[in-house]
Amino acid sequence: MRIRKVLLLALAVAAGALAWPGTASAAYSDPLTTTAKQNLVWHATPAAALTALDNALPNVSLNTVVNDPSYPMTGCTGAEKAALPKAPAATRSMCWDADRAGTTTWSPQGITTSGDADDDGMWGNDRIILSGWHGTDALGRYNDARIQAIDYDDPASPSYRMFYLAVPNSTGSSFSAAQAHMGGMAWYGDKIYVTAEGSTSTAIRVFSTKHILQMTDTTSNAIGRTSGGYAAYTYKYAMMQIGYYTYAGGTCSMASDTGVPCFSSMSLDRSTSPASIVTTEYFSDQTLHGRLYRYPTGTDYLLAASSGTVAASEAFRSSVGNMQGVLSHDGKWYVAHSSATTNGQLWTQTTAKSTSATCGSTSTTACWAVHPEALTYDWSTGLVWSQSEWSTADCTAKDQVCGRAVFAVPLSSLAS
Repeated sequence: MRIRKVLLLALAVAAGALAWPGTASAAYSDPLTTTAKQNLVWHATPAAALTALDNALPNVSLNTVVNDPSYPMTGCTGAEKAALPKAPAATRSMCWDADRAGTTTWSPQGITTSGDADDDGMWGNDRIILSGWHGTDALGRYNDARIQAIDYDDPASPSYRMFYLAVPNSTGSSFSAAQAHMGGMAWYGDKIYVTAEGSTSTAIRVFSTKHILQMTDTTSNAIGRTSGGYAAYTYKYAMMQIGYYTYAGGTCSMASDTGVPCFSSMSLDRSTSPASIVTTEYFSDQTLHGRLYRYPTGTDYLLAASSGTVAASEAFRSSVGNMQGVLSHDGKWYVAHSSATTNGQLWTQTTAKSTSATCGSTSTTACWAVHPEALTYDWSTGLVWSQSEWSTADCTAKDQVCGRAVFAVPLSSLAS
């Protein structure tokens, strides 16, 4: 979970000082405790606006997008391999081409797969991994959002295509960039959920694979209607928002663990009936304890709502600091912790206990990836997927050996 660069150095130093596993693990091993639930409110994009854009532009499938790749995924360099988990060890890994590996204008965050989306783990004839990225200050469009759709049909030669996330205006005559930090993603049916921004009232943005549009202007450095047609900052494809959820309590706070929470990460839990979306919040201040929430799904792959209001079915507080990713399966919660200076930690939590894998001669709990991000579980393969965040440039600037990687470990290998 990256923050604006004006704050990065100070908070990284603070987090590094406070997130050493030797000092934090005692608190991190505290079990989950129950806390107050938080409701959400649904706001749908006008159907007429989506129809107008569908009629104005070619509407394509996600399969079309992933089978129109721009770049190959690559094997990982030594530095990128150093970012992979130590325990449990990654059984799958792949890395980005040099531009994505080194860019400081975009940062990877959330991740989800076709193992979330459909019962057979496939989307049509394709196995797909979606990696969510947000724009940084260096881009000049902080928290613009894009997805890198990886064609994983052949794990030996994956490739990907990037597409932008956009919000239609009320009439569908144009659209603007969706503002989302992308800290978490969940793909269920045709719906793709992404976490929004901190310190706003918008909690989750929802997009649909039924509304992926092919741009008619791929040269303009603009978004929406242009003199040359419709553009998304030169990207070939953009996916439209079909609605969003706000916090019923109003604007969320990134400085309080008792006020309205700012969702930082998210994933889908298919082990519940009905399936549910789980979320967490991130604090760089180790004295604050993040909360976890569960929201059941209802009709049309959306969250279950009564008169537009979505009620949480569970709410817990965790003592794990710097929570980057969250996953829930069969009654257990898994949260990924990050450190500014060393490997992160992956904790398995219930209301009875909290445990983590250990590694090394000192049996440290700092065994997870370096600068890890979100978690997602592909139930069709039994693999938990995640990704590391820092670019090669970021790692070099901090004298660290690390890089960006997409990786998976078996769920069965996580601490019980």
